[in-house]
Amino acid sequence: MTPEILAVKGLTLALRAAPGTLILDDVSLVVPRGGVLGVVGGSGSGKTTLGLALLGMIPPAMQLKCGRVLFEGADVLMFTPDELRRMRGARISMSFQEAAGAFDPVFTVGDQILAAMAAHNPSAGPLARQKMLDLLSMVEVKDPRRVAANYPHELSGGLRQRAMLALALAAKPSVLIADEPTSSLDVTLQARIMCLFRKLRRELGLSIVLIAHDLGMVQRLADETVVLAQGRIVGKDHPYARALMAAQDM
Repeated sequence: MTPEILAVKGLTLALRAAPGTLILDDVSLVVPRGGVLGVVGGSGSGKTTLGLALLGMIPPAMQLKCGRVLFEGADVLMFTPDELRRMRGARISMSFQEAAGAFDPVFTVGDQILAAMAAHNPSAGPLARQKMLDLLSMVEVKDPRRVAANYPHELSGGLRQRAMLALALAAKPSVLIADEPTSSLDVTLQARIMCLFRKLRRELGLSIVLIAHDLGMVQRLADETVVLAQGRIVGKDHPYARALMAAQDM
């Protein structure tokens, strides 16, 4: 068993319409088992595209030039569609920047979490509903029955974020990719979500890829942090990385 659960090696993605335009340029990184890797960058840096690539989801407008995404030693980018469907959610899951977009507005939160659980574990049967409520409790939803019965638009931003985490964890993945998990929340809620990530890591042994623009917030949680600028990982002496650190000290 390799010490890392996820590794990116020389990943390079380009626009199909303009092959010379690189969205990700020779990106390499490692996510240790049970560890937290921070990926920091501004708008257009390629960080969300990187998160999607970890799931084998290369946007149609882009093409793979070279590189590999290794999950437990297997190259995700070489998986068949069936292999990808079995992997996503069950082994690697992703929570998105806009929690509302993760849910179908016409179904209750609880029904959608149950559907995600059933997709990967159809034998859960009569115990599934209690497991769903336990999952909401684990992500610190104080009244899981009420929240499960609500539709997504009936929840506050903070509750939607927790419910989305429950949805992402429904099939007990080994890796969680969290894309800007606190961007729409106030400072108090941001701190609570960061504490929740620490709890999930500690209690579930979850490996986390934390994608954000806030270097200070990421460094408080991550074991290691990489900075993306224009699709490349840059060192701490790069002007953009220095600007992020300066903003953190203000």
